[in-house]
Amino acid sequence: MSRQRPAAGRSASGRTRRPADPAGIRREAARRARAEEARPTTNRAPAAVRHRIDPRDHDLPPHERGPVRAFLRDAVDSRRRLVGLFLPALGVVVICALSPASDLQRYGLYGGLALLAAVAVDAVLMGVAVTRAARAAFPEETVPGLATGWYAFVRAHRTRQLRRPAPRVGPGAAPGMR
Repeated sequence: MSRQRPAAGRSASGRTRRPADPAGIRREAARRARAEEARPTTNRAPAAVRHRIDPRDHDLPPHERGPVRAFLRDAVDSRRRLVGLFLPALGVVVICALSPASDLQRYGLYGGLALLAAVAVDAVLMGVAVTRAARAAFPEETVPGLATGWYAFVRAHRTRQLRRPAPRVGPGAAPGMR
């Protein structure tokens, strides 16, 4: 007794497999989209804040949006800092720590660790200065200290070419920071 296999695209019962009603599904999706467009949108931001929102903000991820973050990016991008040497110093320390013992290795390790310590001090000072400047520039906004300092460090330790969003200001052309 030989068994025949069903033809491709057909089930064992002989009916073709396809969506129940593709046109109905499309009509339902279009109806939902029209209902969403007709729904009134409520903007909870006060009028004083709404006029300051950058029109390019909608292209940014949520943690990058807002006038405070734009101020922080401009403040970080306006100065060259020792924090920019974080990754090269870390690379020197790792290479020296993994290389065979020698005088050059020891001096490289001590120099790299000293540079990392100087970078850490500079990062803390930069975080404090940027947080104070942001709080002074935006007294009505809540500016958390640790999160602001960390955001500034993460932006500052990257080279200018790798910063996203791209820097809008050049070195020496932004808010007054000491």
